[in-house]
Amino acid sequence: MTPRRSPQEARVRCRWKHGPIPVLGLIGGIGGGKSEVARRLAGRGAWVIDADVVGHELLEEPAIRDRVVLRFGPGVLEAGSGMSRAISRRALGPIVFGDPVALRDLEAILHPAMRHRFAETIAEQERGGDRPCIVLDAAVLLEAGWDELCDRVVFVDALRTERERRVGVSRGWSERDLAVREQAQWPIEEKRRRADWVISNAEAMEYLDSEVDRLLCRLEASSEPAPAGSLPSVIG
Repeated sequence: MTPRRSPQEARVRCRWKHGPIPVLGLIGGIGGGKSEVARRLAGRGAWVIDADVVGHELLEEPAIRDRVVLRFGPGVLEAGSGMSRAISRRALGPIVFGDPVALRDLEAILHPAMRHRFAETIAEQERGGDRPCIVLDAAVLLEAGWDELCDRVVFVDALRTERERRVGVSRGWSERDLAVREQAQWPIEEKRRRADWVISNAEAMEYLDSEVDRLLCRLEASSEPAPAGSLPSVIG
């Protein structure tokens, strides 16, 4: 049986923006391991919202699909015939990551709908469960302004050489591929500076487990959002 919280404890936990459960925004450099951190948080009871998954789901919605095709042409559709062909992310990716204007146009189509989906999911989880946190795993959290939905922003840190190795193994990317994708995001140091907390994913996976446990302890000990403009602190 879950112990009943005292009225004082309930008031403290309701200081978060959306209710009794804090929302963590998860960011980091490409290949830094934020999705690995998200998986470990999920294993400890957190509800994870994967922004990439939400964006992919929205591309399948007819209204958004039609707007994307209208802007970028039928060449972004999967091979085949008929009006119900899906968007090919393999075809769309090189277009938008090679042209800042095209990327902004795609974001103008997708981001409002994504933010709405995030807010709906956060509200649903706030009503329905007793979780340590809700996690918004989003590479462009700061760029898109989605950090406004979060109580804390956590930056997952890793050396660039290690990130290059990881994306080479997992995605087949070259150093240039990584550089091109990073140009579409804020500089790493700016993201790190804007985060409330920083955790390291530079060592063995066992160390990452310890970092995640310390993060949850730090979150449990917090009762109010960090003051605006405060410097990030390192977990540990």
